[in-house]
Amino acid sequence: TIIGESVCRILETAGHTVHRVNHVGDWGTQFGMLIEHMKETYTPDPNDTTAPPNITDLTAFYKQAKIRFDNDPDFKKRSQLNVVKLQSGDPECRKIWQMLCDVSRIEFQQVYERLDVVTEEFGESFYNDKIPPVTDELDQKGMILVQEGGAKCVFVDKFKVPLMLQKSDGGYGYDSTDMAALKYRLQELKADRVIVITDFSQAGHFAMVYAAGHDAGWVTGSQKLQHIGFGTVQGEDGKRIKSRSGD
Repeated sequence: TIIGESVCRILETAGHTVHRVNHVGDWGTQFGMLIEHMKETYTPDPNDTTAPPNITDLTAFYKQAKIRFDNDPDFKKRSQLNVVKLQSGDPECRKIWQMLCDVSRIEFQQVYERLDVVTEEFGESFYNDKIPPVTDELDQKGMILVQEGGAKCVFVDKFKVPLMLQKSDGGYGYDSTDMAALKYRLQELKADRVIVITDFSQAGHFAMVYAAGHDAGWVTGSQKLQHIGFGTVQGEDGKRIKSRSGD
């Protein structure tokens, strides 16, 4: 957030129009896990059908769910099925998901206001309905290979592991969302320059996404795609080294 805010301020000072996109992780496996934990642990007041559960300590709630996810195969399977239900519009899953998002949004907005950070929230969920058209387009362009089990993948030159546009269970993941987000930013927002800021370990992932975007013909000659990675790595002497990378 701090690096992103700094980049935005520099570009705005230089005269650029900037979309301060906050790509919130409000979708996917972690929410399937939280939804299942909520279903099984929260008993609503029968006399109050509107009050949300008191889970302001989302960190503790997440840790409880993660322990169950890592140690209970049945819970993990139910959580994964919740992801497909959520992405398909299941009313119960959507209601719990919305409540979790609302609670967390209140908490992190307090931090943004203290830091004087301004963002536009475009969570992963924003791109959910844009993923099937992207998958169809890449399929029509001959870029998708269906793997054993039914997963739909895009292979990119120089990378052994493909981008998975659709999982074998019909669900979507980071690859699906990031491809849909890239097309939206290039063709709907008409961005001249896309700068994604994440943990440095995702540099390879975004190199694949950008390469696939070029292969699909989404990128014009004047559009530039960049990734800024950040994090902490250890040097040979065991000391911590701050790492910054961009491509």
